[in-house]
Amino acid sequence: MKVRALFAALAATLMLSGCSVGDFEIQNPFEQPSLTDSYVSQFRDVPIPAPMESLTKESYVTVGHDGGKIGLESFRGRVEVTSLGNVMMQNMARSGWQLRGSSNGMRCIQLYQKEPHYAVIFYSDGIINTSMDVWVVNNVSVDIMTLIPEAANPASAVPPATPSALGTPSSYADPASSQVTSLPY
Repeated sequence: MKVRALFAALAATLMLSGCSVGDFEIQNPFEQPSLTDSYVSQFRDVPIPAPMESLTKESYVTVGHDGGKIGLESFRGRVEVTSLGNVMMQNMARSGWQLRGSSNGMRCIQLYQKEPHYAVIFYSDGIINTSMDVWVVNNVSVDIMTLIPEAANPASAVPPATPSALGTPSSYADPASSQVTSLPY
């Protein structure tokens, strides 16, 4: 009998202490990390909002001639596209990028510059997820233009097309009067 009482007391003690010590918190499966939280992925100076997940199979990042990474990194997440664009503007400005242009609509684009690179960010809103493609490319030097024959020697460049070269008629014939009129191009 003593063994039973001792066992019951021990079991009651363990159950009561387990309930008070245990931290049983049910996580909301729809809860997303805050947009203001960010992490660094492939490009060390492009902060990515925490809800955006990197898609490695759709990304291509390599090392440029200056040792920095260039290429495309794709992301996906359950975020409203306008909020994502606004947060990326703030994150990029904090990292020293200058916004050079943007366009908002069904698809959005933002162009940033930070010497010696450009970053182009494309946003598209899907049915369930928002996609974000981050392109980082090297700045094009003016000296590279000398490698293009037309830029090095403007005289050898192809002249601009004239309307007749494009298949546009240079004259008009009136069938009723048989008169030919030259068009002023």
